[in-house]
Amino acid sequence: RNIALFAAHRNPSSPCSCSPGSMTRWSSASRAMPAASPWGSRHGPRGSQRRAAGLGLGVVVALALRSGWGAFTSTPQRQEQAPTLDMHPGAAEGEDPLLAEFASPARRHALSDLERRWSQAAEEFRESYPEIHRDPFFTSNVRGLLRRYLLAASLDVDDALDRLRATAAWRREWDILSYYKPGAARELFGEMTNPGAEMYFADSLAVDRQGRPYVAGRLLFANPENMHPWRHLRAGMFVFEMFATKVAALGRGPGSYILDVGGVGGVAGNVSGTGGLDRSYDEGQNPYYTAGAGSKDAPSQHLLEELGSLDSGFLVLKAAIKILNRHYPGIVGHVFYLNSDMLFWGAFKIFSRWIADRGSIEFNFLGPAEWREEPLSMLLRAFAPEQICPEWGGTGVPLAGDSFLERAIMHYEEDAATRAAAAAYAR
Repeated sequence: RNIALFAAHRNPSSPCSCSPGSMTRWSSASRAMPAASPWGSRHGPRGSQRRAAGLGLGVVVALALRSGWGAFTSTPQRQEQAPTLDMHPGAAEGEDPLLAEFASPARRHALSDLERRWSQAAEEFRESYPEIHRDPFFTSNVRGLLRRYLLAASLDVDDALDRLRATAAWRREWDILSYYKPGAARELFGEMTNPGAEMYFADSLAVDRQGRPYVAGRLLFANPENMHPWRHLRAGMFVFEMFATKVAALGRGPGSYILDVGGVGGVAGNVSGTGGLDRSYDEGQNPYYTAGAGSKDAPSQHLLEELGSLDSGFLVLKAAIKILNRHYPGIVGHVFYLNSDMLFWGAFKIFSRWIADRGSIEFNFLGPAEWREEPLSMLLRAFAPEQICPEWGGTGVPLAGDSFLERAIMHYEEDAATRAAAAAYAR
């Protein structure tokens, strides 16, 4: 299927049996991934063809993060005013829509069993992973975490426990806590400090009508001619690590992802991605792939064996699937693709079938063309106008090219400084 997809965007005129529907709902795979290895000090086609090639961290991240969630999906509800994060520094557990999944005595018993067994396992992990007691992923909202993993494991307590153990081992080996240090965000996004990061998505710093955060992205700011496979993967995981802990801390259920696949107004990327200008780029001209960076720049032999040689954008995305499916279940519940072309839509259809297994997620393709499901104004059903940028029909803070990335970096760094200060005070 991967070959068929590659051939499809190599030859845009090739036939496709897919036709757009009113709502696209696909499920995602969930497979175990052994621990990765530590990272060092460095974190470490054309036109519409490029849009198809970039679909993975736009398409696959969202699929993977929603992995294994049974039939549960979130449906936006209208409210008079969108709550903001300042209005909701924390959320009562009763606001988590996942609670409805655990209404039966049998499911409550399974959750209690997992809670007891994970508490024991976490203590055992303290010898090999001493930082587990201060890892935000495991401490922000423990019961919410356990509910997500239990649903990802189809309510199999043994499987859920194995997944939690695997995630703890992976976080230790991947050195996840380095993400939380002051300076990490700016280093990971920067072309000078992390060459080839080519980041095009980040925290929007806004929320939906239920007070749940969303990630915003503009795909065409990523330059496939300059993307380093391992550094891009490392930076992309940073964004969704921060997003996962934010979703967990709020306790309101899964967030959303809005990815604009259309033009960026003819401006160049100035923050991380070196693309933009609404021009064509050719991944075949990428010097990192030509030089064999997909294998020789892997952080370790173990990680190379586990994820394979990342010699193309699609292989980078396949690696992201393995990580996200296993270690970030239930973080994203709704994905909106804006201004995409038919090639991107067709590639999405094929690739989503390739990774589909169980669980569900809601997808919408929005834009002015008739074949798309609905106009951009549909966003206002899920988001108050002040929580959406003017480029997408709202009245909120403009994206302003890729300035939204710089705002997110500043936010990440402010949060990191606050955490560091709190830790120093505690000592």
